[in-house]
Amino acid sequence: MSSVAGKVKAKGRGLLGTWVKIPSFETVQLLGHAGFDFIVVDMEHAPHSLDRAVELVFCAQAMGMVALVRLPDHLGTTIQPLLDGGADGLLVPRIDDLATAAAITRRMVFAPQGERGLGATSRAGRWGLAPTSDYIERGNAALRMLQLEDWASLERAADFAALEDVGGIFIGHGDLFLSSGKPPSDPAVKTLTASVLAATRDAGVLSGVAVGTPQEARAHLDMGFSLVMLSNDTTMFGKAVAEAAAAALQP
Repeated sequence: MSSVAGKVKAKGRGLLGTWVKIPSFETVQLLGHAGFDFIVVDMEHAPHSLDRAVELVFCAQAMGMVALVRLPDHLGTTIQPLLDGGADGLLVPRIDDLATAAAITRRMVFAPQGERGLGATSRAGRWGLAPTSDYIERGNAALRMLQLEDWASLERAADFAALEDVGGIFIGHGDLFLSSGKPPSDPAVKTLTASVLAATRDAGVLSGVAVGTPQEARAHLDMGFSLVMLSNDTTMFGKAVAEAAAAALQP
């Protein structure tokens, strides 16, 4: 069981999170104060540098939140430093074949089972103060989550969930809409979403989804999703200031 799965079990419900696109400690702290359970530092669709991503992980964890990072690509060059920087797990975007999924998640697991190298003098190893065995145990317990974003891949969710090193499946409804033309509200997408959720349950791995409104977040938590992403920091803060300005300036 991953450490994130343990937190889901302890909560007795799915965790509520959001994407972090603003490279600011203050906004991450506000998310923690607001009651979010986790964040995902978005290195795919936001220009976070590696060092800032690690700092945001530290900030989120200091606020009692789970801190995940979405990788920028499939190259894998950021995997080791992000995990050694203490990230609770990594989300891999745009996965559409089993070979890529198996190869990239294997890089998140320590040798000999995987290909990750030893870096116990990092933050994840408490700068060398933690026993190496603890560093390895925590590292192997990090969440390794695949983001499936096209129809064919999502129909094969059970195959991806069955891979040895995979700890979760995340539904990418945004890119699914781009490729299929069907929004999350479409009955066929709802059926597909339910089938992916069922596949994760059968495989004993976590499930994830991103939604735009609190009502949708509540509905997906009630469905049993493990990780539910509500909007993102830029949209939430942007809407708040836009509404405040409009209310103050309206005649």
